[in-house]
Amino acid sequence: MATSSSSSSTAAHASRRVAKVAVVGAGAAGLAAAKELREFGHDVRVFEKGRDVGGVWVYDAAVEDDALGVDPNRAIVHSSVYASLRTNLPREVMGYASFPFASSKSFSGSDDRRFCGHEEVRAYLRAYATRHDLLDAISLGEEVTDATPVVAKASDDDDATRWGPKWRVTTRSVEKGDDDDANAAVVETFDALVVCNGHYSVPRTWPGTQTHSHNYRTPEGFEGKTVVVLGAMASGEDLAREIATRAKTVHLAARGWTPPREGPEDGDPGDFPASSYPRNCVLRPGIAELRSEGVAVVFEDGAIVEGVDAVVYATGYHYVFPFLEGETDREKSLRIGVHHASAVVWEPVYLEGGGETEKKAFSVAAVDNCVSPLYKHVFPPRSAPSLSFIGLPWKVVPFPQFELQARWIAKTLAEGGLPSREAMAEEAAAFEESLARDGVARRHAHRMGETQFAYNDELSTLCGEEPLAGWRAEMYRATGRRKRSKPTEYRDAAPWDDEAAREAAREEFARFID
Repeated sequence: MATSSSSSSTAAHASRRVAKVAVVGAGAAGLAAAKELREFGHDVRVFEKGRDVGGVWVYDAAVEDDALGVDPNRAIVHSSVYASLRTNLPREVMGYASFPFASSKSFSGSDDRRFCGHEEVRAYLRAYATRHDLLDAISLGEEVTDATPVVAKASDDDDATRWGPKWRVTTRSVEKGDDDDANAAVVETFDALVVCNGHYSVPRTWPGTQTHSHNYRTPEGFEGKTVVVLGAMASGEDLAREIATRAKTVHLAARGWTPPREGPEDGDPGDFPASSYPRNCVLRPGIAELRSEGVAVVFEDGAIVEGVDAVVYATGYHYVFPFLEGETDREKSLRIGVHHASAVVWEPVYLEGGGETEKKAFSVAAVDNCVSPLYKHVFPPRSAPSLSFIGLPWKVVPFPQFELQARWIAKTLAEGGLPSREAMAEEAAAFEESLARDGVARRHAHRMGETQFAYNDELSTLCGEEPLAGWRAEMYRATGRRKRSKPTEYRDAAPWDDEAAREAAREEFARFID
């Protein structure tokens, strides 16, 4: 198959810095990181605590014994995938730009639908890893438990000033056995750390006692019940409709909810018309109060529903980086159940040799789901480029954006090119100030939607490449229109109404020769 435009010759590699890079997570973001870093000649090691690549797309029928996911002693289940989950984007636009996810081919051998199930996506991710020869760089069953910045004392070239700190990474095998040596911690130092651990595993919950969509797998158990689903994004919509096939009544609640308009061209592409919901599904504003252990629910408009049997929180997930936090901070956050205020501030470890230099702290925080400060959603200014994040933006087409972010990181680690730390910090601060000025909730700092395409174009420019083809944005928008006009059948609504974009995709994919 043809390689992506980011491929570089061996001669070009010779003039680049080669970094030893640790990548946390072998999901869709971590695989993109490994691919792009290798193409720029870096020495890459990916740590994945699961037993296969694919991250959140690796379905696990098990659920956590703590339904809200706040008990620090619970057995953590990483995946939030439910049994019936299908993509809400067509596979052509969903796939990586370097490896077509074409509807004419099934990677799992059994699912060639445009809006395929989770097993097909998992098979596609494994095929991507195989196509780009990534499997030998991935250490499965290895969890990163700690990552600490390490800086050398002042030297002539002062690498830390240009490249950021090195990273002392501690890992352990997730296998538990009688052999203590096999389970001992392993410590290794890397030039850079790329964080790709995802953000669909630690639930955001309304205080209460029910369950989170993270622990939902099938609608069994909801027969004849009155159910409140809080959160009307993709998973909330899916779960409300599926639970309604078994439940007596489902109340789908969302903060700031207003009655949607009926026209398919109106409103946000993610909205569904009210008439599209099952008859036993009622749309509500957010929850204001739970009474009598959930027997009654009070909504923001004052309406009260009594006899509620279950509350399902489809309220999203927290950005959590426990390996960066330090054990004390992590234990405290777990003990008090506050995952949304996770501050990380390090005093770096100093290597031996060289003269004295001023100590600096490298800090980043995840407060109310805003990871801050960050330059263009990727680099913390104080530790760039040696620390970076892939996959924080949401309400996006993720896989192709992951590759662009990864390519920018790989290029920067090889060639430099970032603005000064002061300039990056100023831009990061200006972005956060714009959120407040524009009335955007802090928890929506990484929400993109339509702005993702300008962001992707900017990443392409930073990589010195042409932007992604316009058919991707066209297909994304067409899918939004189709969701509004055919909300219960948009995934299977052939003939499709985005044929021009599909033809453009086929022409692009034809350049990739098996």
